[in-house]
Amino acid sequence: MTGPARGESVVFAPVPDPRLTTLSELLCRYSVDVQPGDLVLVEGPALAQPLMVELVKSVTDLGGHPMVRPRLETADALVMERASRSQLEAVTELDRLEVELPTKTLTIWAAENTRYLSSAPAEHLAARSAAMRPLFDRSLERIAAGDMRWCGTCFPCHAAAQDAGMSLADWEDFVFGAGHLTDADPVAFWREQSARQAAIAERLSAVRELRFVAEDTDITVEVGGRTWLNADGHENFPDGEVYTSPVETATRGHVRFSFDAPYNGREVSGVRLWFEDGRVVREEADRGGDYLTQMLDQDEGARRLGEVAFGLNDEIQQASRDTLFDEKIGGTFHLALGAAFPEAGGANRSGLHWDMVCDLRQGGEVYGDGELLVRDGRFV
Repeated sequence: MTGPARGESVVFAPVPDPRLTTLSELLCRYSVDVQPGDLVLVEGPALAQPLMVELVKSVTDLGGHPMVRPRLETADALVMERASRSQLEAVTELDRLEVELPTKTLTIWAAENTRYLSSAPAEHLAARSAAMRPLFDRSLERIAAGDMRWCGTCFPCHAAAQDAGMSLADWEDFVFGAGHLTDADPVAFWREQSARQAAIAERLSAVRELRFVAEDTDITVEVGGRTWLNADGHENFPDGEVYTSPVETATRGHVRFSFDAPYNGREVSGVRLWFEDGRVVREEADRGGDYLTQMLDQDEGARRLGEVAFGLNDEIQQASRDTLFDEKIGGTFHLALGAAFPEAGGANRSGLHWDMVCDLRQGGEVYGDGELLVRDGRFV
C-alpha cells in the first residue's frame, strides 16, 4: 500500500447528503427538465455550496451548461445599507443578461442569518425592489411564454432551523420529508400529487367568486376568467398548491393572517388587511407595521393582490416561518400582495410579491359562488 508522495497534499471531498443528490436529480430532470445545450443559471447564497455542486453535476451530466452565481449576504446587506439612491436604482447590463439568457434557472434559498437585512433602511429595500421590477416582470413574461423554466428550492441551514424552532437535523428531515425525497420514487409521488391538484384546479376553474371565512377574516376575491395553475414541483420545490391571480379591482373585505410573514429578513407578524375595490385601504400588524406600510407604498401595484392560492401539501402541518413551506401547509389559503402571474391572466405589476398565509383548519370555510367548497381546510 502506497501513500501520497512527499510534499503532496490529500484532499478528501465531503460525501454529499444522499437527499441532496436526490433533490438535485429531481430538480434537473423533473422540475425544469434540463436538456442538452440548455444554459442553466444556478443562483443562491454561497452557504448553499453543497447543493450547488450537486446541481452542477446533474446539469453537466444532462448536457447543459451550468452558470453558477453564489452570493454573499454580508455584501448584499452592506450595499443595501450604504448605497446611494442612484446606486440602489441602478440596473446593470449583467442583471439584464441573467434574466434574458438562461433557458433554465434554479434559485436556492438559504441564509446564515435570516435577519441579515435588518439594518438596511426600509426605504432602501423598497427603492431596490422598485428598480428591479422591470426585470422581475420580464422573468415572469419569459416563464409565461415558455422561453425559460424556473424553480426555487431550499437548502437546509442553521438559521432557518432556528427560526422554525428545530435542530438542524430535525429541520433537514422536515425539508426533505416535505419533498418526499426519501420515498423510493419521489417523482412518482409528485406525479400523483399533480393529478390530485389538477382535479381541484379544474373544479375551481368553474368558480367566479371565492369567499374565505375564518377567525377575524371575511374576504371575497373574484377569479372568473382567470386560469388556475397546478404547483406540482415544477416552479417551487417542495411544492403543493393551486393558485391563480384574482381580478385586480374586485377584492373586498378583511383578512387576518395566521402566521408570521417575514420579508427581506424583516420581522412582520399579526398582519391584518382591509380591501375595497381590490386595493388595501388599511393595514395593521402586531410587529413590523411601519415596514409593511413602506412595502405597500413602493408602487401602485403593491396594494393589490397578485395571487390567491390553496395549500395542499399534507406532509407540511406546522408553520416554520419560511414562506416556501408555510404557504403549502395542507388546509390553508394564502394571498400575495403585488406582482401577478401573466400565465394565470393576471395584469397587476409590482416590484413586490409577498405571500401571507391564513389557516382554515379550525373552523374555516370557503364558498365558491355561494356554495360551500372547503370546511376545516378540506375540500368537500
